[in-house]
Amino acid sequence: MIRIGIIGSGFGLYGLLPAFHSLSNCRVVAFCGNSSPRLLRVIQELSLEKVLQLYQNWQEMLSCEQLDAVAIAVVPAAQYQIAKMALEKDIHVFAEKPLTAQLTDAYALVNLANRKKLTHGIDFLFPEIDVWQIAKKMLNEKKYGDIRHVAVNWDFRSHDIRQKISSWKTDSSLGGGALAFYFSHVLYYLEYFVGAISRLKNHFVYSPDSLNGGEVSVDLDLEFIGGATGVAHISCDSDQMRHQLIFTCQSGRILLENQQNITENFILKTTDNQGIETIITSQDLTPGKGPDKDERVLIVKRLAKRFIDACIREQQMTPSFVEGARVQELIEQARKNLNVNHENIINLNNEFLS
Repeated sequence: MIRIGIIGSGFGLYGLLPAFHSLSNCRVVAFCGNSSPRLLRVIQELSLEKVLQLYQNWQEMLSCEQLDAVAIAVVPAAQYQIAKMALEKDIHVFAEKPLTAQLTDAYALVNLANRKKLTHGIDFLFPEIDVWQIAKKMLNEKKYGDIRHVAVNWDFRSHDIRQKISSWKTDSSLGGGALAFYFSHVLYYLEYFVGAISRLKNHFVYSPDSLNGGEVSVDLDLEFIGGATGVAHISCDSDQMRHQLIFTCQSGRILLENQQNITENFILKTTDNQGIETIITSQDLTPGKGPDKDERVLIVKRLAKRFIDACIREQQMTPSFVEGARVQELIEQARKNLNVNHENIINLNNEFLS
């Protein structure tokens, strides 16, 4: 049984806590976050009043609790400090994206985790969606031949932009801005589907509604080492809401699309060169509705289970800090508008627990 602590008053509370609590082979024994009526309500709903130790200082929690693992959802700069201390105490770590605010910090976490032979994971959740996995299988099996081109269109208006909130999420120096906070998902899943990015060229758009100056829109032109090309667009200051991936292959097209939600209700549509169309609707369902329910919990559960299973077996999981650091490489290259050297991808020690 893995004893785990959760750190983070936002997604740590309404995402990570219920996800890890649902697993039979781990026990959430500690939570660190700001005291609030919502915290008390969630704890009561999960029947954790008598078993959960509450902290408002993460150093105190890591020092006082006998933890096997910790799951973190905080500001990237703080996440680096927490993860570093946890690893130094031989505690396995599950982190949020982006992994860190600085590439050197991401490398440091990978090196420390590998040296300590500890399990590490990161919450890149979109590839866990059922129809995304079907699309991945089709692409791997080359159902429509090789990928020629990929296009991403992701538009929405974020809470911080809509409410004109001054937070780290609109400050690119702290790991915010559309590129790091949202587009990190895209950079990960593009390489998950298509392979390593070899070159990118960017264009950023800014808005006075992003109070700390972080970009609100990113457009990338992409080349992949396998020869495919791509374009990727994201805006967190848009009147419309859509998340769309279009894979153009030799003999057909694969489309993933969602126009209303974050992870729910994706559809997979395929069209071959004869115009024959197939539509598959996601079967993922939100585990209940209510003020403290988040549609992402069901998907995060899958990553949480993989992480806990890997901790028990003394193995590594994917996605890990390696993938988090790779995305941080791409973020840094995009900000500098430089070509990407795919040979910089970190080589995970295959004998990390030998």
